[in-house]
Amino acid sequence: MKWTTFSAVALTLVGLLALAGWGIAGPAENPPAHPEVEGAVTPDACEVCHQEVTPEVHSEWYDSQHGMLAVKCFVCHGSTGEDFTKDPSIDRCVGCHADQVETMAAPFMKDKSCFTCHPAHALMAHLPVAVEGGDK
Repeated sequence: MKWTTFSAVALTLVGLLALAGWGIAGPAENPPAHPEVEGAVTPDACEVCHQEVTPEVHSEWYDSQHGMLAVKCFVCHGSTGEDFTKDPSIDRCVGCHADQVETMAAPFMKDKSCFTCHPAHALMAHLPVAVEGGDK
């Protein structure tokens, strides 16, 4: 009986791995580099493409303060070239948000980023999470 249970579990696992394309490491993460872009890349090219490719991200950005102020994707993410970053560092924020970035030096902000409290792209005032030792 024990062997039958073991066999059933083993066959189930093998079947799941086969269905997943033998992907033991799990689903592939988003690439760290921007996909190749054909033709001229204009400031509006990001918006036009992302309206189609990632409409939810585009909507979050469009309805945010950055969208209303026409802060384009490349300001935070860089170009589609070698300076592209999927997850912008605080260095990209300091140009416009120096006072806010200065608060990141507080001890309770250690190991946190802007996006711990502010949702990426939507950039609302704060996520409903408490920041240990500080305000929401």
